[in-house]
Amino acid sequence: MTRNCTQKETADLLEALKKYDFLADFNLTLYRRQDGDSPAKEIPVTACGAVVHNPFSNKTVIPFLEKQIQGAMRSDKPVICRLHGGLLCFLIPFSIENVGMCLAGEGVREKSINILKLEELCKTTKVDVFKILEQIEMIPVKAYKDVEKVALQTHKILIDRYGEKRQAAAPDKTRNQLTTIVRSLNQIDELKTTEEVVSVASDILRTLFGFPKIAFALRDEATKSFIVKGTFGLPEKLGALPENKLSLFIVPNAAKKTVTIDNEVRKLFPMLDSESVVSFPLEATVSMFGFVALFDAAFDQMDDQLVELLTNRITAKFVQLKKDREHMLVGSLSGNLMTLTNTLLFAENKEELYRSIMEIAADLVGASRGSIMLIDKNGKSMHIGFCKGMNSSVAQSITVKLGEGIAGKVASSGTPLLVHDVEKDSRVRMPNRPRFKTKSLLCVPLKIKDRTMGVLNLSDKENLGVFNESDLNLLASFADLASLMIERTWAIEKSSILEKLSVTDHLTGLYNHRFLRNRLEEELNRSSRSGLNLSVIFIDLDFFKIYNDLCGHLAGDGALRKTADILKASVRDMDIVVRYGGEEFCIVLPDASKTEASFVAERIRQEIETEKFPNEENMPFGRLTASFGIATFPEDGHTFTTLIHSADLALYRAKADGRNRVALGRPVFAKEVA
Repeated sequence: MTRNCTQKETADLLEALKKYDFLADFNLTLYRRQDGDSPAKEIPVTACGAVVHNPFSNKTVIPFLEKQIQGAMRSDKPVICRLHGGLLCFLIPFSIENVGMCLAGEGVREKSINILKLEELCKTTKVDVFKILEQIEMIPVKAYKDVEKVALQTHKILIDRYGEKRQAAAPDKTRNQLTTIVRSLNQIDELKTTEEVVSVASDILRTLFGFPKIAFALRDEATKSFIVKGTFGLPEKLGALPENKLSLFIVPNAAKKTVTIDNEVRKLFPMLDSESVVSFPLEATVSMFGFVALFDAAFDQMDDQLVELLTNRITAKFVQLKKDREHMLVGSLSGNLMTLTNTLLFAENKEELYRSIMEIAADLVGASRGSIMLIDKNGKSMHIGFCKGMNSSVAQSITVKLGEGIAGKVASSGTPLLVHDVEKDSRVRMPNRPRFKTKSLLCVPLKIKDRTMGVLNLSDKENLGVFNESDLNLLASFADLASLMIERTWAIEKSSILEKLSVTDHLTGLYNHRFLRNRLEEELNRSSRSGLNLSVIFIDLDFFKIYNDLCGHLAGDGALRKTADILKASVRDMDIVVRYGGEEFCIVLPDASKTEASFVAERIRQEIETEKFPNEENMPFGRLTASFGIATFPEDGHTFTTLIHSADLALYRAKADGRNRVALGRPVFAKEVA
């Protein structure tokens, strides 16, 4: 096949693939094997055509694909790759007229982003992690299984177009098996899940050796048993093998065990219709993952060695996957912390933060119940700040003394606690509570340095399993970071309270004179830009000093609070009500004309006049009243000073004209005041 022909064919192929909707989100790049001989483990390739929708993903992924492409071409099967903390890619090896080719499809990502992997990418590319994060968030999201489905669909298209790539049969069966096993082992190294390993390994055992019935028994941590799954020639669900029956199939330190199916085995697996089984253990130094069971299988010596080689590689892969899961938990923690930080930035109160912490912590360890308990100001007891899986009204009534109960002891000691069984653990030894489904729990302190602020409790794993050391370590790490978030939120809330106190009047809760100037200047600027009116109403309680002297300061304070309530109830949410000082109040009415402000002032005047104030019958008018002065932008003033002065003069005129009335500002009052 000539080079020009290859270029034309690849161009035609890419054009054809672009028409499939399921490939619309993917960048597609074609690679061809370079001419010349190379060692078996090295397959030099070169790109010979591409369709790129997302340049960032293409630029990020392509430089890291060489080894994955070589692995796919060695295995001669589609491969799905996870790259850089969440980016997904499929690789499909095929051939065009005996020229080795590989199609790479990338440009999508998983929903969750692994922050640790992104940091590694940033070190390589010397790009800021947040810039990369912004770009990655724009990449289409697809589940791993969806990418796998797309790869299989595309693989079928390529097979239909060019036919399957056939390997020349080796004259020697053993040599052919060994070569295939080596290739298969490389393929297993690329797999990402236990299910994929089981599927591929079953294909190898069936295709290469022709075993008629194959099953995998894999350990289930939740039930402490081995779930047996048929893959070829057997029902998929064969049942569970109790841990104490493992010796029926496994001999310690032996590479395999041949077992004649007897009554004891048939009782465990009544669906089995076999006479014998050969079992190969999947056991590492510190972990028993299970075993591979080959029923009614005929072996020769070389078969034994090759199957043992395969099962050893499967075991090594399971060890790697276990470590990957642990690393993913750490990555999940980092990702959730980013989510938590974002939640904090937008949270309206600390309760929202507690909810986020509880949900993230529960997800990390698979818990269905939990609570955040916080130490009270007295430093002697705790209350529940937030709970999951518990009645909130009941939770609010619960208090725990420091040093008492599980949570109290953890808060007092500052040491995390993992309990497998509350009834058997000598540190707690207590009856299990009826509302809990399991007897296992975690309790970790929420602390900053040596100061404990509370505890984080989790119980009832969703799979009804037992919490382990990995769960405890993960939760303890998260608790340290959650504590920082809580303290930060408390500091922000305290700062907000102090800021609010600095601009509010402690007696009435209204804004004070200090707040008025800044806010009124902002509203004047906005009104000027938008060509809108703005009105200011000054209010003064008539003869208030006499009322104070006659009725006492407590009654006077009550009258001021009641007046403030009337003012707040009489205006819009956008209006600003201020206690200007003493018995004087001010209302700012954005986008309100003088006529509209007059209606508001008159309504408030009548409300105050008809309101019942204690002992007001002793006042000069027989009741407590108020006078009002109104000034409007722009006709009565253009600045804070001129507008306030105009309203103040109008108020003075209202009092001079007999009090208990509304007076309007005049343009003459709007002259600039020095």
